[in-house]
Amino acid sequence: MATAAALIHDREAPASWSRRTWYLVTIGLLVSLPYFWLERHVAFPVTQVSASAIDRAIPFVPCTAWLYISLYLQLALPVFLVKDATRLRHMVFGFGWIAVVSHLTFFFWPTAVAAFSASSFAMPMRLILAADTSGNALPSLHASLAVYCGLCSAKLIINKWLRSGMWIWTFLILASTLLAKRHELVDILAGSALGAFAYWALSRQRPHEPAYCKAWQTTINARKSLSQGIETELAPLFLTNGRKRVFELAYFFSVAIVGVWLSLYGWAGSRWFLIASGILVTALALNAFVLLMHDGMHSTLFKNRQWNWLGSVLLGSTFLMSFTAYRILHTRHHKFLGDPRDPDDYQNYVRPRLLLWFLHFVRLTVGSLLYLALIPFLALKYGSDAERRRILGEYAFLFAVYSALLRFVPGHILFFAWFVPLLIVGSLTAVRGFTQHGITDAADPLLASRTVFPNPVVGFFLLHENYHLEHHLFPEVPSYYLPRLHQLIWRRLPRAVSSRGYLSFLSKFLRATPRMDETPIGLEHPAKRSA
Repeated sequence: MATAAALIHDREAPASWSRRTWYLVTIGLLVSLPYFWLERHVAFPVTQVSASAIDRAIPFVPCTAWLYISLYLQLALPVFLVKDATRLRHMVFGFGWIAVVSHLTFFFWPTAVAAFSASSFAMPMRLILAADTSGNALPSLHASLAVYCGLCSAKLIINKWLRSGMWIWTFLILASTLLAKRHELVDILAGSALGAFAYWALSRQRPHEPAYCKAWQTTINARKSLSQGIETELAPLFLTNGRKRVFELAYFFSVAIVGVWLSLYGWAGSRWFLIASGILVTALALNAFVLLMHDGMHSTLFKNRQWNWLGSVLLGSTFLMSFTAYRILHTRHHKFLGDPRDPDDYQNYVRPRLLLWFLHFVRLTVGSLLYLALIPFLALKYGSDAERRRILGEYAFLFAVYSALLRFVPGHILFFAWFVPLLIVGSLTAVRGFTQHGITDAADPLLASRTVFPNPVVGFFLLHENYHLEHHLFPEVPSYYLPRLHQLIWRRLPRAVSSRGYLSFLSKFLRATPRMDETPIGLEHPAKRSA
């Protein structure tokens, strides 16, 4: 007979039995206590889950309740199969995340299935109905946990017959939820999708990438050359200034309050001019929040690491973005600028110029919305285990925040005070992002990013992000020091691309479109001109 060591993957740093037991008790409490409390304390109107034709065709088989309650045995299986303490902790996080997301859904968006009377049923059906109600239906927590357990256990079990038995058990648990009339089919599908997503997000294989990047080394060489002789002047720019940051946060938070007040006051009096003004003012504040979180990606929002993360997460919550997810892709953009791994370089996705030009216009129109949808999936692909946990945690936080807003804030307020300004910010972000990198030479670190010289007022509301070449060469410099950085290095640059403004660049881009001319727009030689 094969030994357990031959059947189960063995890893280093074994988890103690006391830790396994503690984790199992924690999972049990996290799954059960909020579940039963929420069934009996409903805060919002309950939506009845309608039975489909398939549900009505499935017979009621009370004896399948034994399979239904066997989930509680299945929960323990992967906890005691896994040997590695780090892997155990990572896996248990998935159980907790599924429970938290499910319970948030049950609280804010309660659902129920048709109730059954326990008068004519035998054990264990009577026991289930005595403890469980018909609430907390969608998504099925039973299904999500069963699928997640099945996937985790199948990963750990080597023997194909035991693995097949694991999947049969999982399928029977899912079937029992329908045969025992505890859920409808849509509940099972939603719950299964949630469990499968949690496993995929936490356990997917990361691509193997070489540590060396020629493009990044070229950027480092360029900044070393520019820094020679001005090291003393550059040194203070790498330091964070708490007063400047607090001023920016207080200022733009006040701008947001004024914008929301104008929108609400205008709505109350049917004054569309005030509503429009409020929308534009709120958009300015939200756009600043995007740029402040951008500082957080480079650890320059706050000096303290925890405050930097917390502040960035809160800023990202105003525009539906996980800070950690965005940070993973943005740092890849910096490191791999000019490399095939740069996620923001469209030439890495398509080769024909016609398609590339088409993507330029996609970026200018709906690019920001596509980024919102795609960033979490791409970030989960490249993130470390810790980063993946933070991403899932941050999106659970966003789900809670926006569920609360949708429940407690009237729809017209959200529409005028947040949604419409957010659409404007999406357009501004698309234009700004394309202007900074569109129609440049990604292979040259001095020509891969464009510096823009807009009106000083525009530059202030952009938090000086218009100095984008300077930012790419020295990303550890906080945004409020970018004007000074520009003064120090601009005349030393042998070549650069620039624009007198964002509209000026767009005008030149449109003129280049009929010819699909990829010559860098705004090419100049600052060092030669200053000489």
